[in-house]
Parts: sequence; structure tokens; C-alpha cells
Amino acid sequence: MTIQTPYPPPTQALIIVAKEPQPGRVKTRLGATLGYERAASLYRAFTSDTLRLTATLVHTTLALAYWPPEGDAYFRALADPDIGVFSQKGADFGARLHNAFTMLAEQGHTRLVLIGTDSPSLPVEHIIQAFALLDDPACDVVLGPCDDGGWYLMGLRQPHHALFEHIPWSTDAVYQATCDQAGAAGLRVMTLPLWYDVDTQSDLERLYHDLVARPNAVESATLPLLRPLFMPPQPLSDGD
Repeated sequence: MTIQTPYPPPTQALIIVAKEPQPGRVKTRLGATLGYERAASLYRAFTSDTLRLTATLVHTTLALAYWPPEGDAYFRALADPDIGVFSQKGADFGARLHNAFTMLAEQGHTRLVLIGTDSPSLPVEHIIQAFALLDDPACDVVLGPCDDGGWYLMGLRQPHHALFEHIPWSTDAVYQATCDQAGAAGLRVMTLPLWYDVDTQSDLERLYHDLVARPNAVESATLPLLRPLFMPPQPLSDGD
């Protein structure tokens, strides 16, 4: 018996790349100024907010690719049951990203978008735009550039190993190196609007003001952690 469903299986997939929030292992630049426990708490909130943001996408397979492998129990408890959760696999970061794309492509997805959890204020419209650009036959790669020289999003119709080779990860040359690799492989790149990762205290302050300005700020897991750092002091009342 064939059961008719309202929609066919999704052909687009969003891969969310995340680390287990271990103090001293995540957001180390923030940890150097704020303390590693606080930095890990912030990263934990970033991940929760990213999952909340992406849950609004429709007709999209959601996959959470985590690192390290020992984080399995943490991420399975964190993610909703309808999110695919799997450990990243590969000898280095580039190989792990490529393998994540490959896994979702082998499941039949023909539009693949990957993001991290360092941009918890990322407008969901940027993700939707990335999927739309992948419908253009003239587009092989979608990149969302960061203002620190990295990228916050990559979109592909199929995996391309060359995009993850010879990339100086965690430097300000990542975006340009990825574009260079795409060009050398004959792949056509389309870009999204510039956005930002949160790696420094000034990034954190920018994030605070972005979140405060949003109508759904009350839902943010990150904002309560930022208020003690950036909320202006309240004037004393006459009775104080």
C-alpha cells in the first residue's frame, strides 16, 4: 500500500556544523578575555539559537554534524527528533566538511547548504536565498562571505573535493582561498550578502545590539548571557 503524503521528500538539505561546548575548546578568543567557561556557555547558546532559527525552514532536511565524536549524547539530547544527528568524519576540518556534504548528497539531496553556529543572528532569508541560487544552472557554488575574511555559508548542488583542499582554515584568507579553488576547478560562484561570525568582544557587542533590535529577542538563548556585559546601567530612581 502506498501512502500519499502532501509533499515529496525534500530535495534540499541544511547541514549545521557544531562543536561540543567544552571550555577551552570553543570560542577560545572570547575565552581569553571573558573566561573559558563563559565562552563555552555563549557557544552553547549560539548553537541553540541556530537550531531555533533553522527550524523555521520548510521542506528542508536538517542535519547536525557535530565534533568531536564523543559529543554524541550531548547533541542528541539537544536536537529535535526530526533533525538528523551524526558525527563528522575525516582526517581534517576540510575533509569533515566534504564528507558531510557527501553524506547528504548520497541521500538524494540536490541542493545542499552548510552553515556553522558562529553566526546566531544570521537572517534565515540568507539561507533561503542560498537554496534559490542553487536552482540557477549558472551557479555551482554559493558562498556567504564574512567580514573577517571567512565564509558563514556554503551551498552546493553536489560535493566538490577541491573546495576543501589547500584552505587555510581559521584565517582571514578562507573566503578568497575557497573562491580561488572554485575558479581553478571551473566552478561558478554566486555570493550572498556579507555577514559576520562572533569571534571577538566587538563581534559579541554587535551581536547584542542585533538581538535586542529583533522582535523575537525574548526567544534568544544568547541574549540573557549578553545583557550583563552590554546592557547600559539603569539610572537610580528618586527613592534609591
